Amino acid sequence: MDEDMNRKITEGKVSVIIPVYNGAAWIRECMESVLSQTWDSFEVLVLDDHSTDGTTRIIQEMSQKDQRIQLILRNGKGVSAARNQGIEQSDGEYITFLDADDKLDGRMLERLIRCLKEEDSDMVSCGYYSWTASKNIVECDRKENVRTVSKQDYVSDYFLCRYTHCWGVLYKRSVIGDVRFREDLTIGEDMMFLADLLPKLSKVSITDYKGYYYRINEAGVTLRPFVPAYMDEIKSWKLAAEIIRRDYPKCQPQVESILAVSGILVAGKIAVLPDQERKKYDNYVQKCQKTVKDALKMQGARKNLPAGYGIKTMLFIHCPWIYLKMYHFWKSR
Repeated sequence: MDEDMNRKITEGKVSVIIPVYNGAAWIRECMESVLSQTWDSFEVLVLDDHSTDGTTRIIQEMSQKDQRIQLILRNGKGVSAARNQGIEQSDGEYITFLDADDKLDGRMLERLIRCLKEEDSDMVSCGYYSWTASKNIVECDRKENVRTVSKQDYVSDYFLCRYTHCWGVLYKRSVIGDVRFREDLTIGEDMMFLADLLPKLSKVSITDYKGYYYRINEAGVTLRPFVPAYMDEIKSWKLAAEIIRRDYPKCQPQVESILAVSGILVAGKIAVLPDQERKKYDNYVQKCQKTVKDALKMQGARKNLPAGYGIKTMLFIHCPWIYLKMYHFWKSR
């Protein structure tokens, strides 16, 4: 049942959903970027997964000063469950997701709402800046370019070109409906949310305006050494491939090439491990090898591989352990 049937939705309001766990170093800056928006009709739902580093106290202090901030204490079920709860407890006409270590440009909400209305789109995705603690953001003012595309073109030109993050996007709540993040995924949950949203879409707008500031966090999940949960990279793309094969058959070579690349990327995580530890994951290496081999059986898949991956995939399919040793040597130089 659609939760919105029992909730009064506030027209023009944006629900900003921020999952957080032990984000004391960043959460204040993150929330201040929302509070400084030029579009002032919003609510901030901060879903705290039992933080132990003072994050909760910071959110409580800020919520006492600004009633638009809602602190929702949780019991540590992960980012997907937190985002789902945020969707269900929010009441904005629009929804956007913000990671606790990132922030927004002060004009982002206003510009994306304007774009949605002018283009009559279901959702709009903006560009983003990447930065670390040692790298400042260099902003530049220039004319904003907007492209509004059909669902088919969105799939082929954006979704299957790795525009698969859920943040930096403003969604109409009416389009999200009962779509939720898959809570059994630790990697690829962003992408699968967008994949599950595809049947609901008619038009999507993409703007090159950079309204989102993405912090490169060295503790982030995609930068950690291999753990079995990293196989979700392959699992999520296999799930997405089922949707693409069924609804967008012309795009099948693209998604199969992505599956092959996913297998290589996961294998690369195993490759950088010390020799003895790497041997423990022989069964995962075999799964990666099978993924790459099966994906490239699809006619046209090889043509869609990024530069350099033709040789990588060939070597990995036929001599996986030689590939892993070569990759390990290259990364350890």
